[in-house]
Amino acid sequence: MRRLWFLVVAVLAVAGYAQGPWAKKDWKQWSNEDCKRILEESPWASRWSRSDIKMANVATRTSGTQGVGSEAETGVFYVVQLRSALPIRQAVVRQALIANKFDRLDAKQQESMLKQTEDFLDRKYDDVIVVHVIYGSNVQEYNRDLAAFWQTHYPEGAVPQEALLHGPKGQKITPTRLLSPRGGAQEFELIFPRLVEGEPLLGPHDKTLGVEFASPAVGSVSAARVFVEFKVDKMVVNGQVAY
Repeated sequence: MRRLWFLVVAVLAVAGYAQGPWAKKDWKQWSNEDCKRILEESPWASRWSRSDIKMANVATRTSGTQGVGSEAETGVFYVVQLRSALPIRQAVVRQALIANKFDRLDAKQQESMLKQTEDFLDRKYDDVIVVHVIYGSNVQEYNRDLAAFWQTHYPEGAVPQEALLHGPKGQKITPTRLLSPRGGAQEFELIFPRLVEGEPLLGPHDKTLGVEFASPAVGSVSAARVFVEFKVDKMVVNGQVAY
């Protein structure tokens, strides 16, 4: 009976994942929570993290605080998005619209605001796959170290040789560009070719797409291989694989 219950829960979880907001609502009706889900944990986005336990540096224990001998978890995270996939760009735009009180505006104001998003939403990605990565830590010093690495480690025009796109047929594709703003937000983009031997990398019958890159050591958190995998059959929108 217990095994049957776990199977039922698993089936319901998969069904719920397949019927996310991207499948049930027009993107202009997504809530802020819908957007967060799509941008962090959806068929086109995945969160990776690595943590380390260290002793808390506190001399005495007081009520509600950690003391000598207690442990604190520190870590780094990466949110990996397929930014060239339309649902991801729609979620980015919808978040911006919500932040600008779009739903409270009159029709003319809404039309004007939507007009400003057309270039971003309508852009065609016939030749590239854009992997957008947001990174951070729960430790301020580690945040600075991560930003210093991603914003200064690679000379302009260089790409991380350890970064790869893992195709469904075992292809290992290196990026053509790295975009990482100096002094800007804690994010970067890896640009990969969409065509392999003249053909699109993904088709509707393919299984998975993987993204790999190396995370540097920061503080007590060691260097690591970041790897996330996307299920192609979950990435279908209107009969086409969105990526």
